[in-house]
Amino acid sequence: MKKTIKKTILDKIKVLFNINNPKIKLGIIFILIIYIMGVIKFSLLYFNTTDQIPKIQAINTEVIKKLGAFTAKVKIGLLLKQFPSFDITRNLFTIDSVIWFEFNADEIMLETIERFSIDQGSIKYRSPADIKIIDNKILAKYNVLFELKTDLQFHKFPFEDHRLAIVISNTFVSPEEMYYVVDNTSFQLQPDIFPASWKVVDTNVDAGFLDLNLDKQDTSKQYANPKTLFIINLAKASIKQLMIIFIPLFSASCFSLLSFAMNITNPIGRFTLAISGFTALLGYRFVIEQVMPKVSYFTTTDEIYLFLLIFSFICFLFQLMFTRHDRFRSVKNTPQGPQVFEGDDPVWFERLNSIFFLIMALVLASGISYIILK
Repeated sequence: MKKTIKKTILDKIKVLFNINNPKIKLGIIFILIIYIMGVIKFSLLYFNTTDQIPKIQAINTEVIKKLGAFTAKVKIGLLLKQFPSFDITRNLFTIDSVIWFEFNADEIMLETIERFSIDQGSIKYRSPADIKIIDNKILAKYNVLFELKTDLQFHKFPFEDHRLAIVISNTFVSPEEMYYVVDNTSFQLQPDIFPASWKVVDTNVDAGFLDLNLDKQDTSKQYANPKTLFIINLAKASIKQLMIIFIPLFSASCFSLLSFAMNITNPIGRFTLAISGFTALLGYRFVIEQVMPKVSYFTTTDEIYLFLLIFSFICFLFQLMFTRHDRFRSVKNTPQGPQVFEGDDPVWFERLNSIFFLIMALVLASGISYIILK
């Protein structure tokens, strides 16, 4: 009795771990899909950007002493009201804002203050100054509509987050004449001004100046301008773009992998399924191009696409090899009795097929993990 129970258990374990079983292969593919979804989800949990922050020399106590006691101190602030145009992919933004300055009229003139500009941007409209006097200081506000083109990086597209940097400068004065001061309360955002697919992680501000050299050999030809840096860290709030890009890609790759789950005696069906996955990837490239940023370097999407294309092509070559071995050894009843018809050993091919299936499943899981998480 015990031997019978033990044998039954062992038989069930053999069936459960029989990699030649098509149901087991389908289960492995399902686990593989869940794993890839988990990798994608994990990559979106942390802020990930390669966008660079413009470098400026900070204003500290030593710098203030060096500039002298007659340097005008101007407090600056920025309020973002709305984005008439917000195009991350084209790296182009139109911003409706309020820029304000608080200063002492005895130290600097209003005409000098309002000669500010936006680095890497162009001012489309600027209202006349709205002036108020607060605690013996002048508060000048300007409604400003400007267009900004930043240096966003898309190496991790579409898994990347972004850092939007707005730099306000005054190129008509030197730090010895005027410098900006700013604090976190000086940078304000109106609620719900960003598209639903993006959310604000945090903001940051900084003020200082940037040294520029007209002649590297002559230090006397060096000048500097006061600058203020307003930074917005933006993270993805929607996976819609990810789904549009990757669901068709991974579906086509699964077609190629599913060809290993078909019956070993059906080489034509296996070949058809494998080539369908490969050709689907080739055709979908034109769709991906419509949603990708126009950059000269390889993005994560390009790397994943190229990896999946090679993966599907290898699966296709393997199935193509099988179509050349469609005669398997078999036993058939004839009038003369059972006869063995010579051909290739189906058991050997089934084992080879299962081993290659496992190898390709591991390659797919490890390759996608490396590309996304590197």
